[in-house]
This record gives sequence, structure tokens and C-alpha cells, in this order.
Amino acid sequence: MNIMPRFSPVRVVRNSTGEIKTVGSADDAWKTLLDDWPADEGNCFMSALLICMEVQLGERSPEEARVAFIDAAVEAGVPLLS
Repeated sequence: MNIMPRFSPVRVVRNSTGEIKTVGSADDAWKTLLDDWPADEGNCFMSALLICMEVQLGERSPEEARVAFIDAAVEAGVPLLS
């Protein structure tokens, strides 16, 4: 069984519904970027997708995906909650 390594959760506010979503793994981040993101462009957005894929392949650490996801959120103006 393949278990996705987790990282310290990041909470974001979904633009479409205002709902709070907790992202705690590269897989969660990947799905959020593809399904719930306000824009499908931007350097940080593309980098986050790539890094999440590399984490899934075992080539990067989960923490790198977390940082990239946060950078993508800042770039897109997606609110982050502490």
C-alpha cells in the first residue's frame, strides 16, 4: 500500500464557496490546485503542480510541496488561515 507522506496542514478559503479547506499532503495540494484554484496559470502555480508530482514520485519532500502550495496561494490571492 502506497501512503502519501503528510505535511503540516495549510488551511485555505475556497474562492467559489468561501468554505475552508485543509490541505495536508502533496496529493491534497495537487487536487486543490487542479479543482479549486481561481486561475490555472502563474509561475508559482505551475511550480507547485510540478513539485507535488515529484513528491508523489518520491523525488521531493512533502515540506517542499507545502511551501510551493503556499507560494501558489499567495500568487493567486487565495486567503490562507493560520
